[in-house]
Amino acid sequence: MKHNSLKYRLMIPIALLGIVALISNILSIINIDNVNTSAARIADNYMDSKSQLAEISQSSMNIHKMALSHIVATDYNTMITLVQQMKEEEALLDDKLSEYKRSVISKDQASYQSLLSDYTSFKQALIDLVCASASHKTQDAYALANGTVAEYAGAMEADIDALNDS
Repeated sequence: MKHNSLKYRLMIPIALLGIVALISNILSIINIDNVNTSAARIADNYMDSKSQLAEISQSSMNIHKMALSHIVATDYNTMITLVQQMKEEEALLDDKLSEYKRSVISKDQASYQSLLSDYTSFKQALIDLVCASASHKTQDAYALANGTVAEYAGAMEADIDALNDS
């Protein structure tokens, strides 16, 4: 009888250790799964933001190239086609900027607002450039392309780089 009670007394701490180890392993698996889910969500959001910024940058460059093509276009049909393409690309860029707004964190609001402001100024400078180009004021159009338009395009790229770095 004494031998059985000693045996049970030794088994109780071992059983408790087994139960604690089992519970600890279950909790660690749950925590690892939570961390993995959070990391995947953060990585997906980060990659989505980076992708959106790349698309915004590409659209602004496309618009800029079309404006430069407008200057060297020799016939009105080509000029009209380029203006239509620029309008379509601007509409896409407007949508991309609105969509990106959801990804902007509070500390980046100033950079995002600066991007929007520079984009508005860029569009106005493009209008001036296209008007000069359509009026065959090539020198004025080149001056705008190398001055105001280039300045706002550079400012937009700087804003995009700041958002990308963040």
